[in-house]
Amino acid sequence: MRISLIGPVYPYRGGIAHFTTLLAKKLIEDGHDVQIISFKKQYPSWLYPGNSDKDTSPGRIKVQAEYLLTPYDPFTWKRTAQSIMKFKPQKVIFPWWVTIWGPAFRYLIKRLRNSGIQTTFLIHNTKPHEGHFWDPLLAKETLKWADQFIVMSEKEKIRLRALIPNANNISIVPHPIYDMFKPTSLTKKEVRQKLKLPLEKPVLLFFGFIRPYKGLSILIDALKIIIAKGREVHLLIAGEFWEDREKYDAQIKAAGLEKFVHIFDYYIPDDEAAAFFEAADLFVAPYISGTQSGALKAAMGFGLSIVITDIISDSIVRENTDICKVVAENDPNSLASGILKVVNQHKVGRHKIEFLFSRSWQDLVKEITQMKFC
Repeated sequence: MRISLIGPVYPYRGGIAHFTTLLAKKLIEDGHDVQIISFKKQYPSWLYPGNSDKDTSPGRIKVQAEYLLTPYDPFTWKRTAQSIMKFKPQKVIFPWWVTIWGPAFRYLIKRLRNSGIQTTFLIHNTKPHEGHFWDPLLAKETLKWADQFIVMSEKEKIRLRALIPNANNISIVPHPIYDMFKPTSLTKKEVRQKLKLPLEKPVLLFFGFIRPYKGLSILIDALKIIIAKGREVHLLIAGEFWEDREKYDAQIKAAGLEKFVHIFDYYIPDDEAAAFFEAADLFVAPYISGTQSGALKAAMGFGLSIVITDIISDSIVRENTDICKVVAENDPNSLASGILKVVNQHKVGRHKIEFLFSRSWQDLVKEITQMKFC
């Protein structure tokens, strides 16, 4: 097929950029002719809480792209539409995770439909995790124009249907497993020495942007419970804070956990990320809202066992109970119990991880390229 894929790739950073890059790579490897259109500029500064939206570290996976679209600049919309129509794709894929792209994507989809080109929304989040009053309207007025929807969980399908009751052609494909972080050449002991972590004690990993919905405060409370039980477990927090860090520092100090918590308060570029996963014994996703986690899928790619809350709806995870422990959301005692049950498990075998990785991307590529429209 001839496919146009719209979304962030190198040098943009973060989970959606990783996802879009890997999807483009897998589509190309499957023999499809793929046009990648990325952003000329991605966010207006007032909307992006991070220090930068780019990661130019040398270890990143790159794909050839046209940098044409600025979603908040209508002058770029026409040029983007012209480039797509010149390519003459059979299908155009739009990743969807923030509603601010709504006007630009709606313009493009209406132009493409008039030319007989089919459009697919690959939905990460129907509405953003931390929303604004305009989100429901922008999402509804944009998403309703698409021919096809791919969501990653049953919960997200329900959210989409609540917004657009007559939405057809909705498919569920679980979030694939990531393998974009190049492993280090160091042993686990050497990685821990480099990060100044204890060499022999269990280490939990919380990785990615620190945002309220990810439940870090619940994990800190769970760590307090674990320490009170006489188990020395350490928590490695790696990522840029998108909210006030001081409240977490105060919580850690009040609980007397300063020696057990290790914080790397910055965006972890791709060429440094592997060290954090290799240093850990267990990945923890204590989410209190949301349905999925890209960092979780990166952890699976490194063979880590994981503990997640039942708010995360992911069939790959839930089908593999030897890898994953599911606990109640917003419950430090349940989270602490789950961590203690699996923290000393051995890493998942490489053969199984490679199988799950391959299958998860094959399922998504197949759904994109073989789904029939009504």
